[in-house]
Amino acid sequence: MSKIIPVFFFVLMVFLMGGVAQGLSIKMFTILSPNSSIFPKNLTLSEKHQKLTEISKARALDLIMTTNSSETLVPNAISSPVKHAYSDFYYTEMYIGTPHQKANLALDTGSTLTWVQCEGCKSCFELSMPNFNIRRSTTSRPMPDDHPLCVPPNLGPGTKGQNCVYGLFYYDRSSTYGPFGFDTFTFLSKQGQLAIPNVAFGWGLFNKVNFNDYFHGHDNPIGGILGLGRGHPTGILQQLNQITLQRFSYCLPSQFEAQSLLHFGEDAQIGGPSVRSTPILGGPDDYYFTKLDAISLNGQRLQIDPSLFMAGGKGMAVDSGFPYSHIVAEAFKVLKQAVVDYFNNMYGWQPMTQKSKTGFDLCYQNIPTVFTSPSVTLHFEGADFVLHKPTLFQAFEHHNEFCMTILSMDQSDGLNILGAAQQVNYRFLFDVAALRLSFSPENC
Repeated sequence: MSKIIPVFFFVLMVFLMGGVAQGLSIKMFTILSPNSSIFPKNLTLSEKHQKLTEISKARALDLIMTTNSSETLVPNAISSPVKHAYSDFYYTEMYIGTPHQKANLALDTGSTLTWVQCEGCKSCFELSMPNFNIRRSTTSRPMPDDHPLCVPPNLGPGTKGQNCVYGLFYYDRSSTYGPFGFDTFTFLSKQGQLAIPNVAFGWGLFNKVNFNDYFHGHDNPIGGILGLGRGHPTGILQQLNQITLQRFSYCLPSQFEAQSLLHFGEDAQIGGPSVRSTPILGGPDDYYFTKLDAISLNGQRLQIDPSLFMAGGKGMAVDSGFPYSHIVAEAFKVLKQAVVDYFNNMYGWQPMTQKSKTGFDLCYQNIPTVFTSPSVTLHFEGADFVLHKPTLFQAFEHHNEFCMTILSMDQSDGLNILGAAQQVNYRFLFDVAALRLSFSPENC
């Protein structure tokens, strides 16, 4: 969880009156969008991408440690750390309690636990808006320790019994810990206001967290996490199953452009002749892993050991919390060499030998504005995913550089990750109940 890490923020508001909503669509922003009220407007394009590479690399390290760990947390024995990662690249605004109190929550597809920093916290991070005040809300109540949601790995009875507590511990020594309880969550959607009572979440009273490097001290707008992962009943998908139907979809525009919508339940649809589907691998992990069989460059499959695509036995994680995609080092070397050979054969270009200021692993200098770049295809089980060329290479005029926007996962126990940049202008549908991921090209 070190450095800046990606996620979504939601705003929902709609009252359930005499029935159950069968769909929900909410606005989704990236922190770098000009439409975002927290957009750092003084960053150049290369500085933005440098920050994003830092986000990706930091989140990747946390993901490795999270998925490779077997340790769990019993909150009354908090010395046993939980390995966990989250991101705040995407975000939403929402409201908690009665009367409403605004909260900006990072959306994390790698976590099933939602939490927010609360007034009266004993250990707190600075925030640009008031902390959530439990005492001001007439609809808040603690969760008893015998509640069916109060189960490991992140929940358990408190030291004094009676009520449930939660705890999350991160590899950069950040942590959040406190009571676990209920309150009304109000989301702002395209349909209006949706108020959902009795949503379970963590009341963060002991927090040592640095959400990201864009914001310092009182400029930090992010007050907690909205967990959209799978595998635990505390996840938003599971808690709001009658609305979400355990499925969601999104279509990401360019990283620095328009907002998008995150759809749940019956609002989450995909169709057309170009739709491809691949299984979501089962297991206890909160993340969404798929089976990657091969990688092609310009239609030619690269000679990569297939076992590298199942590094850690996990497959490739599909996670929009990562700004960029990562490929394990040995497989990346083959892809990088194929790209180097292509540009050398086509144009006689040689890559930069010095480290690029952008943070990318393969860059060129003094490149003409018009040229043909190669295409890359990810061959998932039963579905081919073609990386759009604008999402695969990026020009940086300020440094007169041109870089491939896929990063090497250098850790020996690294994972393969399909990040947000390479998901641009594709619609994705995550059907958790059916363990199926579908995607199709779309002008987002």
